[in-house]
Amino acid sequence: MFAENRKISLRQLQILLLLDSFGTAVLFLPAELAQISGKACWVMALLGGAVFVLASFLLAKTGESAGTAVEWCRGAFGYTFGTAILTGLAFKILLDGLLELRIFSEIICRAMLPNTPVWAISLVVLLAAGLLAAQGAECRGRSGEVLFFAAFIPLVIVLAAVAVSVEYGRIQPVTFPAVRTMKEGLFAMSIPFQGLTFLYFVFPVLQRKEKAVSAVVISSLLSAGVLTVVVFLCLAVYGEGVLSEKLLPSLQMLERVSFTGLFLTRQDLLLLWFWMVSACIFLSGTVYYGSFLGMRLFRQNTEKRKNWLWGWLILLFLASLLPENMAEAYRLRLIFSPWLNLFYLLVLPVILLILKKRREQV
Repeated sequence: MFAENRKISLRQLQILLLLDSFGTAVLFLPAELAQISGKACWVMALLGGAVFVLASFLLAKTGESAGTAVEWCRGAFGYTFGTAILTGLAFKILLDGLLELRIFSEIICRAMLPNTPVWAISLVVLLAAGLLAAQGAECRGRSGEVLFFAAFIPLVIVLAAVAVSVEYGRIQPVTFPAVRTMKEGLFAMSIPFQGLTFLYFVFPVLQRKEKAVSAVVISSLLSAGVLTVVVFLCLAVYGEGVLSEKLLPSLQMLERVSFTGLFLTRQDLLLLWFWMVSACIFLSGTVYYGSFLGMRLFRQNTEKRKNWLWGWLILLFLASLLPENMAEAYRLRLIFSPWLNLFYLLVLPVILLILKKRREQV
């Protein structure tokens, strides 16, 4: 059924972008920003979110051109240089996917399944993501639409419960981040928005492409707003000193809400359900668009799509085993991901739009 209709609606695109923005990076983000800018961490989240709302706008404007990143880059930079940029994009997608898979599997192992090997958890998660990717764009869209109501809305309800139960004295006085900390804060905020990379490929499968720019910007605004609220509440709950020392402050903050009326003995399992959904949706995009990019780079037809899907799944799984542990995977993410995000989410879209404008004026 899904293979026959490969289109997704704008609402499904918005939901997918929201879920892609709330991966494991959100679990670490408040502590990272508290270490960088102290009590001004939530202001840093707000400013960084605004930057990546702008990035989403630039990518959406780029998407008004026909085709995908393959046509845009080769048309703008020529075959050789364009292929080099696309190869870097493929590496970015692979790196984002393998680090998300490894970090998520480590968290599940520590919190839920301490006796289960990390590789086994990674394999199950990746196979579920691969199943979604194999069914095409419409399956991702519909799955995200269904899972959104089962995961994102309950998360918002829990955040609201935290908001009405916390004291806000720890956030006062309101301060602004120092200019020297802006780069580190922007780098930290780039990781939750790594799902914007999929905008390089998604526009040809949209049902109403003419309204895509506003839809993408609205979704990114909502993501930035919720991220800022999460950081703000973490600061209000823990204060800047304790927050900067927390490992997973977002999850630990949500555990303050009691679910005793639901007779839950492990409420952290319920809270981790949201990140399970986000990780699976994000990884399905990694597999789907990564295999598509590989296929187009080597100029192969759609008959080879299944081979590329299997190859991408195997590559992601094996590469996710390379980091020694979660700390090493997290370190690699902090070293490489921000620079790749800066180039592919901000610099490259600006260059493509400038070159497009010049071609139109000629």
